Amino acid sequence: MKYLTVIRHAKSSWAQPGRADHDRPLNERGLSAAGAVASFLHRTYFGGGESQALIPPPDRLMTSTAARALATAKIMQEVMGMTTESLILDSTLYLAEAPKVLNAVRQLDENWRHVVFFGHNPGLHDFAERILARAHVPKMPTCTAVLLALPHAFWGLADWGEAQLIGYVTPKALERRFPELYAGISRTDGED
Repeated sequence: MKYLTVIRHAKSSWAQPGRADHDRPLNERGLSAAGAVASFLHRTYFGGGESQALIPPPDRLMTSTAARALATAKIMQEVMGMTTESLILDSTLYLAEAPKVLNAVRQLDENWRHVVFFGHNPGLHDFAERILARAHVPKMPTCTAVLLALPHAFWGLADWGEAQLIGYVTPKALERRFPELYAGISRTDGED
């Protein structure tokens, strides 16, 4: 079995008109949400701290080269104490549509059991919807993580309609469930 986590980049800034889309940085809320989601995944799913791992911790983090996706991935890398070599930049993930994401999954090193992808909507949401066997991902607001189990021993066999949903984590859900830990990481108007 292989494990794949897909994370939409955290909230980015539009504060500098004329800045290329690829170069937009995270804003304050994005920085907070990325740290919160990384910490929650590390402690709850990946065995960080004193908890037992529900799934294997990631072997690699693979990210779009966009500044906002790369910054989100670097926060995860720091929170989890992963090495610099564990972070891989993949330009094909920048604004990738679902078939390109699937192709990237199929090309992963077979020695890795769990990989985290950082990318963009609508491609990541479409990918999650299409690869799941029976579950449904209603939407993927910024910094949403979708944790998946693939039923094969080889990445190259990954295909649509086969994955099992293990977890669906949004900043808004964390803030609602743990307001004392995660206040201010999502929008209050419900449109996050």
